[in-house]
Amino acid sequence: MTRACDLVEQWARNDGAARAVADPSTSLSYAALSAVVDAAAAALTRAGVGARDRVLIVAENDTAAVVLVLAAQRAGAWPALVNPRVGAAEIAGMRVRVGPRITLYSTTCSEPASTLARAAGAVPFEADVAGVLAEFAPGERRESETPQRVERDVGLVLFTSGTTGAAKAVMLGHAGLDELGRVLADSRHTRRGDAVQGTAPLSHIMGVANLMAALHAGASISLVPRVELPALVDAIASGRITHLSVVPALYARLCEYVEAHRVDLSRSALKYVSAGGAPLDGALKARVERLLGLRLVNGYGMTECAPGCRTLPDRDSPPGCIGWPEAGVEARVVDADGADAARGDVGELWLRSGTVMLGYYGDAAATAAALRPGGWMATGDLARWLDDGSIEIAGRKKEMIIRSGFNVYPAEVEAALNALDGVLQSAVVGRPAANGDEDVVAFVQARSGAALHTDSLREALRARLAPYKVPSRIVVVDAMPLGATGKIQKNRLTDLLQEAS
Repeated sequence: MTRACDLVEQWARNDGAARAVADPSTSLSYAALSAVVDAAAAALTRAGVGARDRVLIVAENDTAAVVLVLAAQRAGAWPALVNPRVGAAEIAGMRVRVGPRITLYSTTCSEPASTLARAAGAVPFEADVAGVLAEFAPGERRESETPQRVERDVGLVLFTSGTTGAAKAVMLGHAGLDELGRVLADSRHTRRGDAVQGTAPLSHIMGVANLMAALHAGASISLVPRVELPALVDAIASGRITHLSVVPALYARLCEYVEAHRVDLSRSALKYVSAGGAPLDGALKARVERLLGLRLVNGYGMTECAPGCRTLPDRDSPPGCIGWPEAGVEARVVDADGADAARGDVGELWLRSGTVMLGYYGDAAATAAALRPGGWMATGDLARWLDDGSIEIAGRKKEMIIRSGFNVYPAEVEAALNALDGVLQSAVVGRPAANGDEDVVAFVQARSGAALHTDSLREALRARLAPYKVPSRIVVVDAMPLGATGKIQKNRLTDLLQEAS
């Protein structure tokens, strides 16, 4: 079993001077990173942190977050990482969920973390990590509802978004994290000397994937606490980064900035770009490819199982296609009875691999609902097999809208909207209507300088969609509500609807 902290130690011995991780205020070589991880692990041990204790780390994307995760692993504890921007109430619920022995706040690059630390009365953490405050309010030493074999293997705890209720704590194993890094380093062609842009939050599986791929390859990762488009575009234009993996909404903003400012990208050193975390529509994909001169790979995964599937960088795939299962990943599309669906029919996507989560901490019922016999993970996403053996996502099982007895998948309607002139991005939700029916409601954001008219949008959609799929209402918004990862937060769209009423 190779832990992430062991990868750092290996590179420190073999290529210690190479840069490992950086943020706007700090840069560490592999040798320096290994040394500071050792010091932080020793400090955790002195603080009474032991095997299987949870260490809650409240941090944005910075070097301290990486150090603390690796240090907790080295101390035999379970690092649980959360972004301070989710707010005090949600973090309080996460604390109750995992019962941490210590809570650490990384404050150098994060005012929200500083605010939370002050409110908690946290004190300086005595380790060679700048700007870290500790809250010594030990949680109970309770065991998780998992076998001892699993407890020894937990390498990281991530929290689901919690948009449909209390956040669940996803236990990821050391072996699964190692497999994640190995597979992605290979599929992304990440090598020593490469520079990975760490824009996706480390508290999200996309950020973890970027980190693990870099550590496995001996590459460097540049962490960005908050996305600043001028800085990101400059990093691309100057050739400082080789790998970029962000959500589609950020690619849309990036394209807007590059086009509006006529940025010269001729010196770009990018050799791999991918999107994930949300549906990727064909119009945006083509736009990114024109600007960057690379095929935009569409990746699919989830906190509970990543990586999942990926399109290929050397061939085109249709919109909505998530490609083929990654190396070591098996996929099924199943019907309501759990039997394999016929090719072309929509069913739930199930995945099986060495990266599937170990379970939800302290939630045996939720674990049993997600992990099916035979090691399969029920993703909750609706999909179909395409003729070439790739997979197309139809939408989220829980987001499916039933209108007049017909199933409407928001992803399909969003793809049609995003293909229309003047539309930057869109989001589609269902709204209860009379007699148990549901209305299709769409929210659209215009590109810079474009004027959108709802009647014209609806008329254009009628030529692209079946009548029952055309939104009964379209709301034009100035900006979409975005979460820490840059994904559109559909649970907040109801507020926008009320404001527009």
